[in-house]
Amino acid sequence: MKKARLLLPLLLQLVLPMTAQIEDAPKPAQCRADADAWGVPKWTVFNPNENQFAGLAGVMIHNQAVFAQTLEARNAEFGQCERTDNVQSGRYAQAARAYAIAELARMGDFMERHSLTGQFYQEDEQGKR
Repeated sequence: MKKARLLLPLLLQLVLPMTAQIEDAPKPAQCRADADAWGVPKWTVFNPNENQFAGLAGVMIHNQAVFAQTLEARNAEFGQCERTDNVQSGRYAQAARAYAIAELARMGDFMERHSLTGQFYQEDEQGKR
């Protein structure tokens, strides 16, 4: 219960800005243009192109021109677009998943390069989350 009281202000800080962002969310035309410019495959309910989205994650992992903060910003936009462009919401959801995978893979690579993986596993086994 004590942890819940401590986490409530943090939760409010995260949730309130997100609700304000919906008002400033890009219009469907902007969402589609950005997705096209960023190489996000087309998506329909009948042809979801799941393999292409897996390929997108692989491309983003190694794309030297797209930094992790850019991945994060694009992922935030995909979240907004998913709510404002119902016709293409599946496309943005798949793209967000691909970008999240790319970002996590980069974090994993960072942990390996800096020999932090063992420490991560040790702390996880201790319940430090």
